[in-house]
Amino acid sequence: MKSYYVIDSHCDTIFKIANFGIQAFHNGEFHVSLEGLRKGRVGLQFFAAIIDQKAGASCLQQGLRLIDAYYSMLNTFPDILVTITKPQDINLAKANNKIGAMLTVEGGEILEGELLNLRILYQLGARAMTLTWNYRNEIADGAMESSSKGGLSLFGHEVVKEMNRLGMIIDVSHLSDKGFYDVLETTKSPVAATHSNAWSIHPHPRNLKDEQIQLLAENRGVIGINFYPPFLSDNEASLGDIIRHIEHIAALAGIDVIGFGADFDGIEERPADIKGPQHYDKIINALLQLNYSEADVKKIAFENYERLLVEIL
Repeated sequence: MKSYYVIDSHCDTIFKIANFGIQAFHNGEFHVSLEGLRKGRVGLQFFAAIIDQKAGASCLQQGLRLIDAYYSMLNTFPDILVTITKPQDINLAKANNKIGAMLTVEGGEILEGELLNLRILYQLGARAMTLTWNYRNEIADGAMESSSKGGLSLFGHEVVKEMNRLGMIIDVSHLSDKGFYDVLETTKSPVAATHSNAWSIHPHPRNLKDEQIQLLAENRGVIGINFYPPFLSDNEASLGDIIRHIEHIAALAGIDVIGFGADFDGIEERPADIKGPQHYDKIINALLQLNYSEADVKKIAFENYERLLVEIL
């Protein structure tokens, strides 16, 4: 299948660039590399600025440091990477044989309770935001807040509405169950779970239950399959576990809800046979060998996310 490329909706590579330097990225020392993106035919990679609310530093300052690393990356490799802020940019990137890069934020605590910071992030190029990490912030409870059962706060409802207005992707990965349902009731646009899996295949708090996946499909949203082994399986994870999650979601809610969100450079472990974006061809070929049609594989690889981007951005 020659006419496909891949959209990957989550990596934490700019965190590593900020901490270890752009030369380490250039040398291929991270999970994600320019060579790996090219080999895996990744046409658009989301780069997340991950916020650690327990780090002690200002969450907004943390985010700005990572956004600076993102633009350092773009400015170092202008002949290879191009930032994506609107749907037309995707077509321009393809026409110029460049890899699209989209700035995202992982952790709504970056807003520090101020809606104006969301608008500033948008002006800086951010086009998606994960509302929480694993724990509670001003927007909502995270997936690991198992006792409080909290959902969106009043401020969280304002954030969802403002993201709709601006044209930003609302990311429900890491969100509490109640928060997930609150978002689906509040949003006027499709949402994404940029790096999550199926709870029925592996019951981890970070994975989505069947009802949530079905609601996401009804919302015309996308779930990006996460490659982190503890989210895939109890055992040493492999390509087969990634396929199991895809097959379950496809049977449950259809092909149109599935994408990729590998979480490279944000995970300590990787599947035994999938070490970076250079191995996306293994996943594509495995799906084709299972008699998924080329049309369906293209949807999973890039068309579902492309549709979401066109509709929201």
